[in-house]
Amino acid sequence: MELQWEMENRKLKEPEQAHYFAPVAQVGDIEEGTKEMSPLYPFVVSGGKNTERYYFTHVSAISNKYKFNIRPKYFGDESSYTDVFPKRIAEILSKNVDAKIFCVFDMDTVVSDGLQDKHADFVAAFKSVINSGQVVLCESMPSFEFWLLLHFTDYEGLLKNYSKVSNVLAPYLKPYFNNATVPFKKLIKKEKYLKNPDWVRLLLDEDRLKDAVERAKNCLSREKNENGRHSYTNVFKAFE
Repeated sequence: MELQWEMENRKLKEPEQAHYFAPVAQVGDIEEGTKEMSPLYPFVVSGGKNTERYYFTHVSAISNKYKFNIRPKYFGDESSYTDVFPKRIAEILSKNVDAKIFCVFDMDTVVSDGLQDKHADFVAAFKSVINSGQVVLCESMPSFEFWLLLHFTDYEGLLKNYSKVSNVLAPYLKPYFNNATVPFKKLIKKEKYLKNPDWVRLLLDEDRLKDAVERAKNCLSREKNENGRHSYTNVFKAFE
């Protein structure tokens, strides 16, 4: 009888969970610090408050292959990224010495706000960790939305700003939202529309992410050959 009870008690125990992967932080997770976050999942720091944040959050939740450490405070004002990024990078590395960090930001803001010198100072300050690959710059010209566009088409030519990119992107991406009467520029920027993961789930269908990576490499090659005449994005580096 005692042996039977012991065997039944063993069956009732919860299965042991893997202890070497920390769970990916959810959108609503606002705890301070990053000590509990596993360095095995790279961090994303971005100048975009909503679009980038929800894209990476949903990819982490949907994909079995790509996982990221996401914290709302790592997504903020695009215009001040040259001031904010150094603080965030230092904070993450101080608590996670082996962390990998992807810095996602828009180049049209750098140009329009005259931040070229500040950008150069930022890159110089983190030259060693950038060269080692621990910190990866994932800039887009003009904006992150160009990365989304590459999920659908291999765009050639220069789109000078976010407005121009969104006009090209809208026919492809707007049908993925259940708000047909809302202007696309609001859909792609407002939290209340972006927090539903369906738009990213549809975006990832049919190997579109794989296609976007290859197209981004094509764009980068074109831009290197014809400097200043093509839009490009380095966001693909987060998915290699």
